[in-house]
Amino acid sequence: MKCCDEYGNCNQGRDCPARLAKVKHRYPKHPESVFRFYVARQLKALAKWALLAILGWVFCVPVLYLLLRA
Repeated sequence: MKCCDEYGNCNQGRDCPARLAKVKHRYPKHPESVFRFYVARQLKALAKWALLAILGWVFCVPVLYLLLRA
């Protein structure tokens, strides 16, 4: 017995096999590789923000010095 008609109307609710979708795993199955991937991603984001902070100081400090010197 089919639980959905050709228009996608399901009459069995959540138990309908047509509603079950196969979801691709986002992370590898091994826990330590997941942790390594997470740490690498966080370190990359930290490096990006640290670089932006350093560049901000390099450009803002001389401008503030020139403005406050007057």
